[in-house]
Amino acid sequence: MIRYNLVFLFLLIFLTGTVAENTQIDNPGKDRYVVIISIDGFPAEALWDERIPLKAIRSLAGSGVWSDKFIPSTPTVTWPNHTTLVTGVHPEKHGVLTNGRYVDTRFGIVRDSNVDRQALTSHPSLYDAAYEAGLITAEINWPVTRNAETLHFSMPDAPNGIEHTTPQLLRELLEAGILDDETDATFRSKGIISRDDIWTAAAEHVIINHRPNLLLFHLLNVDSTHHRYGKATSAGFTSLALADTQIQRILNALELSGIRDRTSVFVVSDHGFKNVTHRVHPNILLREHGLIELDENGMFLDANILAVSNGGTAMVFSRNSDTREQDLDIAYRIFSAAEGISRVIRPEEYPAFGLPLPEENANMGHLVLNAAENYSFGNDLSGIDHVEKLNETVGSHGYLADVPEMKTLFIASGFGIRSGMQLGRIDNRSLAPTAAAILGLMMPNADGSVLQEILE
Repeated sequence: MIRYNLVFLFLLIFLTGTVAENTQIDNPGKDRYVVIISIDGFPAEALWDERIPLKAIRSLAGSGVWSDKFIPSTPTVTWPNHTTLVTGVHPEKHGVLTNGRYVDTRFGIVRDSNVDRQALTSHPSLYDAAYEAGLITAEINWPVTRNAETLHFSMPDAPNGIEHTTPQLLRELLEAGILDDETDATFRSKGIISRDDIWTAAAEHVIINHRPNLLLFHLLNVDSTHHRYGKATSAGFTSLALADTQIQRILNALELSGIRDRTSVFVVSDHGFKNVTHRVHPNILLREHGLIELDENGMFLDANILAVSNGGTAMVFSRNSDTREQDLDIAYRIFSAAEGISRVIRPEEYPAFGLPLPEENANMGHLVLNAAENYSFGNDLSGIDHVEKLNETVGSHGYLADVPEMKTLFIASGFGIRSGMQLGRIDNRSLAPTAAAILGLMMPNADGSVLQEILE
């Protein structure tokens, strides 16, 4: 009878296969902890820049392993790369190509960020694997996690993140005085510096009160400051120094919770930054060649081709399937000769950049433009000149991942991590399977490899 029951059990596992396919659990460690901290928009060269006080970050690097050649996914934008960090695959597989999704409307193509995780990607993630293994999972301000069913505690990076915070966590943050009230309007009114402070306090609270086996934590002020003032500025240095103090708060919370010696801490980023002095508006070029129609007030009427800025790249969408081939041929010639555009990428080149084909993903353009040195993209339709000289230097990202300034930092320190190693180039797809290995999990759907050389 026991033999037949075992046969039935093995058949059941084979036929359902859900947990095995997603996680392939290998002795999941409920007494092990992983904290992944992402400092959005951290330029790689800032790691050892002596003008910036980064005591906590450099201490982690010194006691663990580090690299200033952490290579992001294309496009080097926040939501696609944070999705890569937890899935171990590029956008060609997870499908996230911007901070939300593109929607074609009567006003043109617009970006919608009010989207649940499942509507953006269903690719198995690190937190899915941890949850299925019975581990406690949490995120604070991590992109593409809204209403994710495999997070016990969630305060997502979303336009209405408070509304979509998990109920228990929301109650606790209100009771602790970390949030003033339960409205997104109040939270948004705080400004990005205060929001980072609140997110840090929320992460401290979750660590001390719930000791999650996996915590994903995302800081945004560095990115916002670099966008406004450019990198390597006093404002940028100050934002990095502030982020360092917030990382120290996380480390202190781990000590207070009694799990510091069993925690592996990763400090990473989604992309670097470039300073720019000019903005290119590709839609003005398309309008001049009759591919975009405006009314007498300069408002959008219709278009066969539209470009949508992603910062350092732009997606070019064909909206008329009947004239697609000739429209794209015209657009390719226009953009190849235009000031401020360094490369025009056609679909046959997409696999080399880890991008899906347009017929596989509605958010993927039929062409991709990469901005030239000192340029980024804008979305103006009605201007006179397609090149706009900015009044001051600002920062940008979103370029193709092979642009050198887009590389960023990788640090791993603590439980199970070797000490005193400098690493070379690291594919950002390696983070998720490496963190999974520390937790005793496997991620068979990830393309990245476990960084075995950093593990004790």
